[in-house]
Amino acid sequence: MLEQTRRHASIFVYLVFGLLIVIFVYGINPGNRGGRDDGGCSTSSNTVVSVDGSDANQSSFLVAYSSNQGQGRQRTYMALDQVIWREMLAQAASDRGIRATGDLIDDEIIQRKRGYFYLGGQRIDVTSQFFDVDVDGEKRFKRQNFQNWVTSRNLQSAGAYREEQARGLQAAMMADLITSSVRVSRDEALANYLYENNTVTYDVVAFDPAKYRRAMRLADADIKRYLDGHTAEVEARYKTDERTYKAVKPQLALREIFIPKALPEAAKPAAVPADDKAVPADDKAVPADKTAKADDKAKPADKAKPADKAKPADKTAKADDKAKPAAGDAPRPFGLSIEAAKARLEAVRAQVAAGKLSFPDAEIQLAADSAEDAPAENGDRGWQSIDKLGLGDKAVNDAAKALKAGEMTPVIVTERGVYLAIATAKREGDLSFDQVKTEIAAVLAKEAWSKEAAKRGALDALASASGKSLEQMFEREPTKPAGDGIEELLQNPNITPEQKQQIIQQLMQQQKHGSLERHEQDVPVSWSADDEPDKAPPTAGSAAAPAGSPPAPAAPAAPAAGGPPGPAAGSAGTAAPAAAKAPPVPAAPIAASTDVLPPFTDVARPRVARFGPTPREAKMPGIGGSKDAIDALFDDLSAGNLARKVYEGDAGSYVVVQLITRSQPKVEDFDKTAEAEIRRMQEARGKAALHGWLRSRCETLTKAGRIRPSPDRIRETDDKGNPAPTVYRACMFLDYLDR
Repeated sequence: MLEQTRRHASIFVYLVFGLLIVIFVYGINPGNRGGRDDGGCSTSSNTVVSVDGSDANQSSFLVAYSSNQGQGRQRTYMALDQVIWREMLAQAASDRGIRATGDLIDDEIIQRKRGYFYLGGQRIDVTSQFFDVDVDGEKRFKRQNFQNWVTSRNLQSAGAYREEQARGLQAAMMADLITSSVRVSRDEALANYLYENNTVTYDVVAFDPAKYRRAMRLADADIKRYLDGHTAEVEARYKTDERTYKAVKPQLALREIFIPKALPEAAKPAAVPADDKAVPADDKAVPADKTAKADDKAKPADKAKPADKAKPADKTAKADDKAKPAAGDAPRPFGLSIEAAKARLEAVRAQVAAGKLSFPDAEIQLAADSAEDAPAENGDRGWQSIDKLGLGDKAVNDAAKALKAGEMTPVIVTERGVYLAIATAKREGDLSFDQVKTEIAAVLAKEAWSKEAAKRGALDALASASGKSLEQMFEREPTKPAGDGIEELLQNPNITPEQKQQIIQQLMQQQKHGSLERHEQDVPVSWSADDEPDKAPPTAGSAAAPAGSPPAPAAPAAPAAGGPPGPAAGSAGTAAPAAAKAPPVPAAPIAASTDVLPPFTDVARPRVARFGPTPREAKMPGIGGSKDAIDALFDDLSAGNLARKVYEGDAGSYVVVQLITRSQPKVEDFDKTAEAEIRRMQEARGKAALHGWLRSRCETLTKAGRIRPSPDRIRETDDKGNPAPTVYRACMFLDYLDR
């Protein structure tokens, strides 16, 4: 009896120890790596994210992390997104009975002379990584390369890699099912072909309010005049921004003069003697506060005049301009040597301190020595917090902090050039309307009058264009080498990696695959007498069509969201007639106001830029979303004609537009590339369908709380290690990564 009891006790002890061993093995995974972006060891859970009840393990995260090009925390978030996409697709595949068998996995990864890599539902061909081509043309598997590839994915064995890729293969098969379910008919492809190849090439001259704003010399009398006439608008702006004027920290009203160091290629200006107490006569300008007084009746500019007279824009588009660029268009030297600039500013500082010269007048006098963007560097810098001054150099900021109202900094020499700043006032606390109304009026006046000046410049240019082309009136914008601007943009340190990814994605979406032949009528660029206003050209083949005029383009159906335009009727390419509808009411023509504008320094003449060939879009390069301008290019103008109106273009600019050529596709050419067009369109629709499926599924699961990343993956801290708000959101990179 005792012996039997001992045996039962021994069995019980063995069972307990066995259970403890099992718990130890499952609870402590030697391969577990988590909690760090660098893949280092941690004791965190092996689950990196739970998606609708399915747990994605550490291996899947390590593969995704090692395979994306993100930086820092962005790389972790991209990896999480890719794992989530994979899990959503793989779960949908399981629900539909789609399985990745062992033989299929081996075939896809390393067998049959090919090798695919699966990431986030994508199938990526990496055959060249695993196979070599020998002298007989046969492919040979490179086992060491394959093992190196597995190691580079942060996995320890080919078995772990194979297991992880099985889930990726299952997700890819579901992605294939979604993309291949999209169908495109021949008629749809034809309509899309006609739409994409009905293009225009056009010239644009844009008058940018920002340039006039920088050149504006707003005197106190101008600000008072605006305030008297727009008091209600100023009060409304104060009420909108009222909270910004409460509990204001100490601020200084600052003005600044900056003379840059002369560039090596710039011509050397005349030397300035050290004892030069006054600015040379040819540099003198009428002080700003004496040029535009409200009661100055002797000045013609103070009287309301027609839009084509006495405006700053007269300098940019004169009727007698014999196709010659204005003097201001030629590159001019700017800047001074450090010694000359220092001497010039020392003399100016002495004059201002003695009350012989106002600081704003000094800014105007020294503008000729500054860069072309001098108004952005010189002049009124506005109210700035003493704690965060934004002058041109740290040394200037440091000197300005100690200023009292009315005091100037010493002349400050830096690597870029020479500075002088003055504090005209100081304030803090709660600011009343009376304290800030002049400041608000100045801002609104600059906004309104710079737009008005740009508008008048465009109107004057159009009025003087009779018998001329834009290229005869304005210099051509230099053409940059292909991709040059994009390269500079992508190297800009001020653009975040997310924004760069978005730019790349947009460029890829805009690229058109395949070679499409365009047929254009080459019409000389000139003013055509047959340009009838508000009258669409007759259709091709009609009796009213003038001889030699290009045929009118077929109006394509509007493209559906995420897809091409509606199908044309029939394979012959004859578009179905559109249902009759009332013609749209044309927008009122842009006209000049009767406002009296303040004086401006010279405004550089705009240049003519060419765009296209491009199809009709809601927003088009150079002219933005102006429907009237777009309709004029595609429906009204003949090749070579200028539009008879001024339009509001990108960023509030005013543009003059000229159609160069209109390209119209031929249906018979579509027949030569029909299969390629259908395939291209189907691929685009398939990607859009997959993208839409992923987004919809992700939003549904997120709202239901069914996507739960491991907390240690998305935890944020500030610079001091304190907890910070969570940044990550499931599928946040869906728009940035190429699907």
